Amino acid sequence: MKYPRTPEAEKAAREVVNRFVRQGDMRRAEANRIMRDGLPIILNGFAQARIQGKPEEAITADLEAALAEAKQRQAAARTATARRLALLDLTTAEFAIAAWEGVRRDLANHLAANA
Repeated sequence: MKYPRTPEAEKAAREVVNRFVRQGDMRRAEANRIMRDGLPIILNGFAQARIQGKPEEAITADLEAALAEAKQRQAAARTATARRLALLDLTTAEFAIAAWEGVRRDLANHLAANA
């Protein structure tokens, strides 16, 4: 199945993973895998939520709640394993928020171009 182009979502998500690579929290191969495998899954989840009638504000609120929860888990993590898992949760939450903001920009661009 061919997915529609989402250049803003891809760019925003890539910026997040690049930041984690620069910080040394992620290897380039992991970042590439997240972009290749994770982004389509997240975009599909957004599409399903919208098809089921979930408002954009609710999606945004859920993503922000997940980010706040991930930050709390990271602050509470004491062992190396717990810190790594908390970092994974934080990365995922930031990645999803960036992708969602990019999707919204892509949709606005599409609507403006076809108005």
